[in-house]
Amino acid sequence: MSPRWSNISSGFSTGGASGLLSRLPLIGKLGRDELRVLVQPHQLVLTRLGGWRKQTIVHEKILRVAPALVAVSQDASTVAPRWQAALQQLDAALREAAWQGCQAQVVLSNHFVRYALIPWNDALGSPVEQEAFMRHCFVQAYGDAARQWDIRAAKARYGHRTLASAVEPALVQALQLSFGQAGMRLQHIHPLLMQAVNETRQQLGSKETRGNLCLALPEHGRLTLLLIENGQWRSVQSHTLHHEPKDLLRELIQRDAILAGLECTDWPVVAYAAEPASPALHWPGRQIRQLSRMVPYSRKLAMAGAR
Repeated sequence: MSPRWSNISSGFSTGGASGLLSRLPLIGKLGRDELRVLVQPHQLVLTRLGGWRKQTIVHEKILRVAPALVAVSQDASTVAPRWQAALQQLDAALREAAWQGCQAQVVLSNHFVRYALIPWNDALGSPVEQEAFMRHCFVQAYGDAARQWDIRAAKARYGHRTLASAVEPALVQALQLSFGQAGMRLQHIHPLLMQAVNETRQQLGSKETRGNLCLALPEHGRLTLLLIENGQWRSVQSHTLHHEPKDLLRELIQRDAILAGLECTDWPVVAYAAEPASPALHWPGRQIRQLSRMVPYSRKLAMAGAR
């Protein structure tokens, strides 16, 4: 059975419904530990979780991908096979006994995922028409390479944009092969933005996320920004960086806001740190809410003296 390649959630709700169609599962099969793998161009973060609600870190390991194999693409419309080096490292890691016997799910770096806002279109009827329209939007944004991508989108609310994600099909196939060869079933593949959206809502609560929000996801060499107005998607941009993102936040948010026709100078800013030791983002004179994944990294648990 193929892994479920999940799109990001349907978003921050302005009504009574939660608006989340695809939360990261918290409870696996009874007695089975869960393996979560964050796949980035420069590193892999493997975390084995056990116990009630899979919140106890049994084992965690950070593997650096050989620098010589990591190449930063200059063309934002091309999802280059930079993931191949990380997958080679993953193949070797999954043979270790520490990860055997787990249910597995993968979170993909925003380096490997492309996003687009899909406008509401009353003329669309069948799923085939909807898929063709989504692909057209990606081709308009990223060029002909998008014709081959695997695209997913949450069900749109009537009259509203939806947020879609796309990956190279070869990446999904390579992940399935890696886990299959290790004797593990890969249950889910999530874009990093999906994890950030879901966990931001869970940590802040629905009340705080129904209004305006700037959500920033810093990674090594990339900063992804999601602008939400009155609970609705308004802009999503993933910026390739040649310097650390901590001092570029203000400039890039203002740039994206101008392109989207927004005035967001007084909007709350939330920075979601997906990877260990992610640098804190700065905006002089502006408060930034710093969040990280809901299951803390083991090094943070050790520093905090967690039981």
